[in-house]
Amino acid sequence: MKKLDTWKHIKSVAKISYEQKMCRLLLQIGEKLSNLAYEEYILACADYDGQAKKDIHERNTSSIHDHRDGYGVSMLNKGHFAIARYIEPIYERNPVSEWEKLKTDFLFAHARRASPGIKVNITNNHPFYWYDYNREFVFGHNGTIKSKICNFDERKYFVRSTTDSEKYFYALLTNLELNDWKMNEEVVEKTIEDYDYTGANFILSSPLKCWVGVYYRTIPKYFTMKLYKTRDSIVVSSAYLPSLGAPAELLTNGSLVEIDISSKQYYYLT
Repeated sequence: MKKLDTWKHIKSVAKISYEQKMCRLLLQIGEKLSNLAYEEYILACADYDGQAKKDIHERNTSSIHDHRDGYGVSMLNKGHFAIARYIEPIYERNPVSEWEKLKTDFLFAHARRASPGIKVNITNNHPFYWYDYNREFVFGHNGTIKSKICNFDERKYFVRSTTDSEKYFYALLTNLELNDWKMNEEVVEKTIEDYDYTGANFILSSPLKCWVGVYYRTIPKYFTMKLYKTRDSIVVSSAYLPSLGAPAELLTNGSLVEIDISSKQYYYLT
């Protein structure tokens, strides 16, 4: 598979700083995107192409802010989630041709930039997955939660990674179950009300509905999510995707959106 040439240049021009975890999310519900749109997302994860930044935000105005610590992708297949994770940077592996061939109307990608002291390995890569006999969910997080996360049912949810993100996932599910599996603003606020976080952005999805939450305390350019509508799809991206035109919505702080996967309609829950 063809790789992008970005990483060799990045290593030669910048010393990477790991002050906070920052990740890049892409959600596509509906028809596949063009190869150009996929590449725009991947190059934003690389943060550099030739002499041009691919997405300008607070973390990369004077240095390179790439997302090099592996990536993961989830898709729906016959009503159930499949997940693949990779240790390579997404811009080195460049999965555009793989995504083009997928037979799915649901694609969720997460490119990771690890928090200080958190291992870079497959187990720590997003998306995370959970299921029981009646339900299944996938989850990805953008940001760093500095608090010790213990507001989840440890008898039901078994932590396998060493990230704050997996625990955040289970805390959301714990409060979602307490609300009869109905998402609303109170579910999220109850989950994060005592957290010390830079960003608590998330994408959480069941096979029927998907939720995008945008919650941050710093660097709004970086954490604002972009929602696009194409002819037959809903797309949510951390980065701008210029080939899709102007975003239909800028999901700023406090935004919570529900997307019906079958109808491809979205609704604000805040």
